[in-house]
Amino acid sequence: MSISKLAVKKPTTTLIIFILLAALGIYCTTSLPLDMFPDMDIPYIIVSTSYSNAGPEEVEKSVTRTMESVLSSVTGLKKMMSTSQTGSSLIMMEFEYGTNLDEAGNDIRDKIDIIRNYLPTDADSPIIFRMDPSMMPIMALIVTGSRTPEELSAYVEDVIQPRLEQIDGVASASISGGYEKAILIDVPQDRLNAYDLTITQIAQMIGAQNITSSGGSIEAGESNYSISAEGTYKSIEDIKNTVVTYKVKQNGTAQPEMVSIMLRDVADVYEGYKDTNSLAFLDGTPSVMLQVQKQSGKNSVTTAEKVRKQLEVIENELPSDIKIVEAFNTTDDIKNTIFQVLKSLIEGIILAVVVLYIFLRSFKSTFIIALSIPVSVIITLCLMYFCGFTINMMTLSGLLLGIGMLVDNSVVVLENIFSYREKDAKPEVAAILGSEEMITSITASTLTTICIFLPMIMFRKKLGMMGKLFESFAFTIVFSLLCSLIVAAVLVPVLSSKYLKIEKVSERKLPGFLGHFDRIMGKFFTWLDNKYANGVKFTLKHKKILLVSMFGLLIGSVVLIPVIGFIFMPTTPATSVSVSLEMPKGTTIESTREVIQQMESNVLKDLKGVKFSTVSVGGSGITSSASDTNTATLRVTLYPESERQEGWDSEATAKEKIRKYFNSFPGAEFTFGSGNMGFAGSSIDIVLRSNDLDLARKTAKEIQAAVKENGSDYVNETTMDLEDGLPELKINMDRNRMYELGITAYGAGSELNAAINGMTASRYDDDGTQVDIVVGLADEDKKTFADLEQIYVSSSTGKRIPFASFARYEETLAPVAINRENQTRTIRISVEPKPGISLQIVQDEIQKIVQENVVIDENLLVSYEGAMADMIETATNFSVIILMAVLLVFAVMASQFESFKDPFIIIFTIPLSFIGVIMIYLITREMLNVISIIGMLVLVGTIVNNGIVLVDYTNLLRKRGLTLYDACVEAARNRLRPILMTTLTTVTSLIPMALFPGETGAMTSDASIESLSVVHDSDINKNLDSVISSIKIDIKVDPTIQSRVQNFIAELFGDLPAKQAVNVTKENLIETLKSRVVKDGNQYKVSYHILNTSGTESEYKTIKVNAADLDAELDRIADLIITRIQNKSANLYETLCDDISEYFRGTKSIVDFDYIPKKRSEQFVNQLSAILYKYKGSNAEIVFRDLGRQFNMIFIKTDVGIDVINCIAFFT
Repeated sequence: MSISKLAVKKPTTTLIIFILLAALGIYCTTSLPLDMFPDMDIPYIIVSTSYSNAGPEEVEKSVTRTMESVLSSVTGLKKMMSTSQTGSSLIMMEFEYGTNLDEAGNDIRDKIDIIRNYLPTDADSPIIFRMDPSMMPIMALIVTGSRTPEELSAYVEDVIQPRLEQIDGVASASISGGYEKAILIDVPQDRLNAYDLTITQIAQMIGAQNITSSGGSIEAGESNYSISAEGTYKSIEDIKNTVVTYKVKQNGTAQPEMVSIMLRDVADVYEGYKDTNSLAFLDGTPSVMLQVQKQSGKNSVTTAEKVRKQLEVIENELPSDIKIVEAFNTTDDIKNTIFQVLKSLIEGIILAVVVLYIFLRSFKSTFIIALSIPVSVIITLCLMYFCGFTINMMTLSGLLLGIGMLVDNSVVVLENIFSYREKDAKPEVAAILGSEEMITSITASTLTTICIFLPMIMFRKKLGMMGKLFESFAFTIVFSLLCSLIVAAVLVPVLSSKYLKIEKVSERKLPGFLGHFDRIMGKFFTWLDNKYANGVKFTLKHKKILLVSMFGLLIGSVVLIPVIGFIFMPTTPATSVSVSLEMPKGTTIESTREVIQQMESNVLKDLKGVKFSTVSVGGSGITSSASDTNTATLRVTLYPESERQEGWDSEATAKEKIRKYFNSFPGAEFTFGSGNMGFAGSSIDIVLRSNDLDLARKTAKEIQAAVKENGSDYVNETTMDLEDGLPELKINMDRNRMYELGITAYGAGSELNAAINGMTASRYDDDGTQVDIVVGLADEDKKTFADLEQIYVSSSTGKRIPFASFARYEETLAPVAINRENQTRTIRISVEPKPGISLQIVQDEIQKIVQENVVIDENLLVSYEGAMADMIETATNFSVIILMAVLLVFAVMASQFESFKDPFIIIFTIPLSFIGVIMIYLITREMLNVISIIGMLVLVGTIVNNGIVLVDYTNLLRKRGLTLYDACVEAARNRLRPILMTTLTTVTSLIPMALFPGETGAMTSDASIESLSVVHDSDINKNLDSVISSIKIDIKVDPTIQSRVQNFIAELFGDLPAKQAVNVTKENLIETLKSRVVKDGNQYKVSYHILNTSGTESEYKTIKVNAADLDAELDRIADLIITRIQNKSANLYETLCDDISEYFRGTKSIVDFDYIPKKRSEQFVNQLSAILYKYKGSNAEIVFRDLGRQFNMIFIKTDVGIDVINCIAFFT
């Protein structure tokens, strides 16, 4: 007995089973967690090693290279990257997807044990940890109010942070912005000298006087008492009264008096706040930011909802003027995307049902087939729950793409049942016979579709993380198709025979409009069947013309592929825009704040529909450090699409408006932050590999400059992972002299660090809150380089020795980091393509620019990686999967037809579908991407199913005695309607996602579009920094002017040190000269650079002078240096202005001077030249603005005000 017959015989049991399955599915659906993408293990392991006080090159040589040599043989390793920076080594190991990371971690530990003895003795043991997506914050909160940042910090630390970290699912809530309370102890240098003390000695005395000691226990009577000696500070006065040393006081007797020196005698003790390396602002108001990280393995959306519920409770307990605002929440984007896909899913179901009714024109038949969709979907969600899948964009996309396929089996079965009813068979008999006849056919059809997606599951490891991403997608489609097969074979026969009996056409009585509509559609489909049959007759009589035409269209489609273009992954818009700022290394946090807030001001004036904006300055990330004061982030939050009014900006329009301000701040580098939802980057990477770091650095800067100059039509931002050096004052210690004095390098370094940065001596209990006690040198005693020489170190004999006795300092740039890939030094330049331009075109253009403008040394290897390389690799792997899918489909069809020829007939139609694909992409102006390949897979499944229906029916007719010609025509006539029905249900279910994807549904629209196809002047930025002025020029120039501007510095002051080449006044210059004075016996030695009398080159001179004459001599040297530079600069400015004038008269790159009177252009150049000369003695910043193709304004900002040249007055 077949399963269909058994179900029809027991309709009540069958219906109850499906009702229970549906109920279970609904329950499971409510329990399924939401997420953007499926849970994925990131195949990365990081090995971190701390090596204090070692520079990048020493870290690379002693730690990184040593470990790389053994780690390179770890099983499953795909790529190894490392960063060596001051004090630490970081090795990131990428493994082949599917590698057991637990075993890999054990292997790494074993390898490190082998070479542990070869690592430096003062290097810490390597720490091994796995990369986890939970390391990234899921949401950020801004705490603001009419309070000081210090008060806000106290509320955050005491109330908000602890409550959030107690929530199940929250790993941590890290704070940035605000200030940390501390007990500060400022010790003036003169008091240290007076009492023969050092900072570390004072810190040690404070720590020794603030402890609680255990004294064991004592038994008294029947009780056992524990003993503790309580010695902690109870008040600030206790700290002030700490005895830090003793002084002998001569009182005229034989016994001198010992006097206790208290902390209050040598230092200022007060409650204050530590220096901060991070700031946060909400709409320009100082605030405190909390970044919430979820626990590994927990669901993001669930955790965020718990945090929001807890915040409601917390806000009720806080003062009314303190508010908590969500700066960003990645789960909102997740829910918006899921909502868009779910909305498209429901709309697709509705459209599919409408198509079914148009074809069937029977409410019962339409309802029976339409019911198969939600039943199949609910049972599929139940299976997803038990298999551990989440509701994410990929699983919902799988359901969306499968909706149209879900009804195919039910349509075939119901149509056959209907044909038996038309032959006067009883409902029960028609249901049994109609379904039994189609079981084999629909099973084979379902298997062919499953075979399309089966290779994606079988070879998911080959696709790496992309395979994991699409694994749940493929499983969802397979589950839904199997469910639809069961529904068609079991539920449809039961409903059509018992509960919703199918009537014959003769019994169908539709009143009024429905009856009229039924008759019209009946005639239309009869006409359509005949016209299609006539079309088939025509093609069979003109086979050669058809074949040549199809082949020509196929070749044309292939040729058009480059025209359409490629991107790796479609962008997924968000409701916020993040802008990252990086200033030169060493920039103070206040200077960085000024720039990012000026950018914020410009942006908010230009954008419309901004909900709020947040600014974070300094190190607040996972890997940030105190030296990250040169970085900042501006996040502009826009209103969601549903709340957005007409004229308000979206993410795309906001980025276009913001981008024009990127060059408004000389020395600042702005980039857009990566989206929260993006799965892969879109940048093209130029990777330079060489062990000669200087050569690689020089070439990388040339490449970056060339791409910026010549590639502005193709690329937006260009960034490089090579950072300029961190300004450093290097202390060179005389080791032999230190041995003589009894001083260790460790002791000297510790004393220096304690004096400058402060030293945490102990902790003080302030009403239950532990507050650090920080001892350091008073601010007025650590302002100049010379102050460092007055810092004292205790020798082994207890004697205080000044730094000047054994150390000298020099100004330099400390290397920031050395990057390596696969044991070779690398520099990576990332280029962000302009939207709408194919990756292939952008990469070809970049390669052309590099070849034409940069000479690549033979010792340097240049390669191109990033999005284009990833896309080629993914497409290649998917090609293998598609080929395997075609072979599996062929095997199923050959088994079904028991023929090798019939499957080939169907397989040969697959390439022709590519014509429709290209046409659709040309019409929609979309570009091919990885998601397009998924659409191709769905397309292959649809084509194969249609082909099976036609070929199978043609063979059936031939067995009945028809000729091949007649069989083909008749099969086309009779099978057109079911083929159109199944195809149109698939197509219409995808229309909402393909044509109306919403702002967050872009990722799956490409696959939907794919399935629908089955229906047949150089911009140069140069910085001109001079001794007399700091002039920034952002102007379109030709190579002649470019070289003039570029070489201006070198011609002006030769090899004059960079520190002297910034905003030099006589006073600053004298201070610089003083910092270079070195005592030489009874005299002082001064070294300096100065231009020679002719101004052609720089000379290095050293003089010796007596102490009494030092100030006068420094004054004389400063006057001489400035006089010679002024003489040289005047000539250079005149020459430069002449060159600019000549250039403007012949150029068309900014303004078409052919249509501007010569007099006006000369007036413009004269005014420009006058201003250049006018501000040569000030710290001036001159910015040329080129907006569109019109020269707009010139702003000249100086210490005393702003001048503006309105170019429109000259050029209009």
